[in-house]
Amino acid sequence: MSGSVWAWFMESWPPRVGREDKTVWRIEGPEQQAQPTFTLRGPGGAVGRLDWGPQEQQCLDLEPAGREFGTGLFFPSPGCWDAHVELGRTIGDVFVVVVD
Repeated sequence: MSGSVWAWFMESWPPRVGREDKTVWRIEGPEQQAQPTFTLRGPGGAVGRLDWGPQEQQCLDLEPAGREFGTGLFFPSPGCWDAHVELGRTIGDVFVVVVD
C-alpha cells in the first residue's frame, strides 16, 4: 500500500509563531472518500490547531491524481512540529520548524 502527503505553506516560510498559515495539502492514496484529519504536535507536548478547514479545493493540476485541502494552521510556540495527516489508509507526517 502506498500514498503520499505533501504541504505547501503559503503565508510564510518558515511558519511563524502566533500567525495563521494557509496551507494547501495534497493527499494521494487508497480510500479517498473520507475526510482527512490533522493533528499538530510540538515540542514538550504542545498542541497546535486548525483555525479553519480542512476545506476541499482544486488549485493545483498535478499527477498522480489526489485530493487537495486547504487549512489554516496555528502554531502557538516555536520549535519542531509534526503535522500528522490521515485520510483513509493514507497516513503521513510533515515536520516543520516554526520560528518566532
